[in-house]
Parts: sequence; structure tokens; C-alpha cells
Amino acid sequence: MRSPAIPCLVAVAGLAFAPTAHAQYTTPNTGQTYSLDDLVALSGGVFTATSDTSYLQSADFTLAANDTLVVYDDVTWAVATAASISIAGTFIATPPAGAVLTAENETLHHQGIRFEQGSHVDLQRVAITHGGGIKCLTADLVLDHCTISDQQSNATTGAALELPSGKVFISHVTFEGNEHAAISSAANGQAAPQITDCTFLNNGSANTNRPQINLGPSGTDTTLIRNNTVIGDPAHTMVGGIAFSSLLGVEGHVVIDSNLVQDNRYGVTITGNGITALITNNILMDNNTQGDPMLGGSGINLYGGNTNVTMAYGNRISGNLWGVTLQSAAIANFGDTAIATFNPGGNSFANNGNGGVTYALYNNTPNPLPAMNNCWDFEQPMTDPDSIATVIFDAADDASLGEVFYQPFSTCGITTGVEAAEVADALTVHPNPAHGAINVGSMRPMEGYALFDVRGQLVQNGSWPKDGRISISSLRTGLYLLKASGNAAEYSTRIVVE
Repeated sequence: MRSPAIPCLVAVAGLAFAPTAHAQYTTPNTGQTYSLDDLVALSGGVFTATSDTSYLQSADFTLAANDTLVVYDDVTWAVATAASISIAGTFIATPPAGAVLTAENETLHHQGIRFEQGSHVDLQRVAITHGGGIKCLTADLVLDHCTISDQQSNATTGAALELPSGKVFISHVTFEGNEHAAISSAANGQAAPQITDCTFLNNGSANTNRPQINLGPSGTDTTLIRNNTVIGDPAHTMVGGIAFSSLLGVEGHVVIDSNLVQDNRYGVTITGNGITALITNNILMDNNTQGDPMLGGSGINLYGGNTNVTMAYGNRISGNLWGVTLQSAAIANFGDTAIATFNPGGNSFANNGNGGVTYALYNNTPNPLPAMNNCWDFEQPMTDPDSIATVIFDAADDASLGEVFYQPFSTCGITTGVEAAEVADALTVHPNPAHGAINVGSMRPMEGYALFDVRGQLVQNGSWPKDGRISISSLRTGLYLLKASGNAAEYSTRIVVE
């Protein structure tokens, strides 16, 4: 049933008028709080109730700066094709199960939504579909457990959700099937969105040169992209995964952590100058959809001057045309044993290549690159430096390029000769990568186990499970070291949590 009208309305002359084809409605700007039922009563036909839980907006609607709109019920708000929504005041939607804001005719998208500068927007469990995009001009935005899908260009030009300068919070939101990018921010802005636990699926249906997440600089704040799933449609060959750039002299800081990025034109790219980036614990796989190595296909691409600085560890990079590429004069640290610049490394590679050549890392800059304690082929582990050198392109291949320092290196949990067979007998893990739980086995008696993250910190331990099953549901996506012990011996292997 519809919510009762909130009894705090003010009669305003001129509100009672007959609807016309060009009617619109703006709330009185008197500091009142409204429900959708109130708008039905006051809007002169711009809002009508089509059932107890359904409403139709037939013309443009503006929520004035001093007014509040609340949606506390599971309702459907349909918007006519020629109509738009402008929120200048406070908009709070927290239905118990879910509300839908959609087009009256799903084949004809409505004109879109604007969250004006100074507005306050808090949306939870709201599905926003079949619109003209969301233009957000306020940093006072929270989106939680929402869906934004099938948005076409109108209120926005380059993304389903265009962000302002400042820090907004986007959590557990699904972006799916939008015409261009899912999220973007301005090249000359200072946007530092906190994007966590979201799902990005098949955005970029127009197949233009826009990634699913397309962000400009953050200013002095830090953009956070953590624990998201970014999966592309292989048919959209121009659409990348995650891009962060600063091209107009504004500084930028970004953390890209524990994401799964798959089936895009490229995985992650950091472009421009004045940038510090931390890229950790991501799974970057099969980002090769365009198929042209001269135009993309890197798991990680760093492109800029020597103020484009990245640290990366714990990433699993496989099936791309290139594993990691550095261009121009970008500076990076992919693993370093020096105390002042310590980085645990722990990046792992497999099957990144094009033209029949494997390229785990291509340093196309004049700068030296520390890349120590990494696993250079987790499917066929390498145990000698000469083999590793064949998958790294650096000064050894072109004297004008910087050297990659890859020793010491990881053998991916595998030793050599008879010892390798002994480890395999002593400790087996499947599935790997895994989600939720792993099955472990051993030909030898084991007493206990411990799991460590890429920083070497203990995250979980216990007695060896009698049923051979270890829950990993509390672990974030990333790379971990499993150690098993028994009879005064210790065995270890790496696992990937998806």
C-alpha cells in the first residue's frame, strides 16, 4: 500500500492546474518533505498513481533546493519518454526490499536524472533503468545496493553515472548494459569516488573507446576502487576495464585493490602525470578482446612521465596480450627487497602474449624497474633466471630501455626435481582459483595450516581439517600463501581467492 501523505504540506497558489502536454512541476521550495503520494496530490497531473505501488511521471520534475523527497516503500516510479528528473534538494530512498525508477516505455528511454550541486542524495535498494543517464553535480551522494542499467546518453554524454569533484560513496551497485562507461569523472575535476563491492557487466554497448570505469584525477584525495567485478562483453572490442588518468595538470591518487577484471580490451591503465597508484591483489585475465597488440590488451598499462608512479603487488595477470606494459617514462615498483622501497612482489603471470611471443612484462621506458619475488609463469613455473628473461622485455633486448631487476624470483610454490614431486604429494589444493572454500589433501600426516596475505601477515590458521575442506569465505579477493605443517616439516603453495 502507498504511504500516507506526510502532513506538513503548505498550500501554494497556482499548484492546482490542469495537466497539459508541456506541463512540468517544481516543488514549492518551502522546506517541506514530500512522498510520491504528495506529488500526486500537488503536481496538477504531472504525477499520477497507476496502482497502490506504481506512479507515472508525465512531464519534467524538479525537487527544489530546500525540499525533501522520501521513498520508503517498494514502489515503481515510471517516467515518460520526454520527461526528466532534477534533484536540487534532498532525495532519500530506502525501501525495505527495492524500488524501481524506470521508463514508462522501456523501448523509449526517459530523459535522465540530474543531481544538482548542493543536493543530498541517499539511495539504497533502488534500480534505475532505461534512462538518459545520471548527471551528478553533488559530492553528497551515497548509492548502496542499487542497480544502474540500460542508460543511454542524454542527461550524460559519456557514462551511465557522471561524477562531480569530491568524494562520493558507491557500494554494492550493479552497473549493467549501459551505452557508454558505467562511471566517469571529468578530466579537469577532482573526483575521488569510493567504489567498493560493485559489479560492472557488459557496459559500453555502443562499443566506443571508453572503459567501464573511466576516472579523471582525484586532487589531493584518493580514489578507491576495491573488491569489484568488471567483466566485459567480448563483442565490444573497444571497451576497456578500469582507467585512471590525469592529463591536465591536476594531481591524482588511486588505489585499485582486489578486483576481478576480465574480458575487456585491457585490464587497468594509469595515464598521465602527477599520479601515484597502488595496484594490488587484482585478478586481471583475458583482457584481449580487441586482439590488436598495438592498440591495447595489457593486464596493466602505465603510460606517462616520471611523475606517474605505481606500486603493484599480489596481482594475478593471465591471458592478456601483454602482462604489464610501461610506456614513455612511467616509474613503477613491482617488487623490491630494499628496505627504503620494500615491496613484497607476489605478482604472478601466465599466458600473456601475442604473435606467438610471451610478454609477462614489457618495460618500454628508460627507467630501471624492480620486479622481485614474482611468479613469472604460474602454469609452468620457471626455476632459472634465463627462462624468466625470455618473458621480460627490457635493456637486454633494447639498450635504450631500463633494466628489469627480477631476482630473487618466486618459483610459484614449486621447487625442482624430486623435491617438486614431494611437495605435490604432500599438499594438493583445488579448486585454485577458489571462492568460498578450498579442498586440501596430503599424502603425509598434517597437523595444522596457516594462510598469509602478500604482505606476509597471518590472516587465518587452524588445525588440519579432517574433512579436507577449509573455508576462505572471510578472505578478500587476492593472492595468498597456504602453509601446511606436520612431522616437523612445512609445505607451502599459493592460492588465489576470487
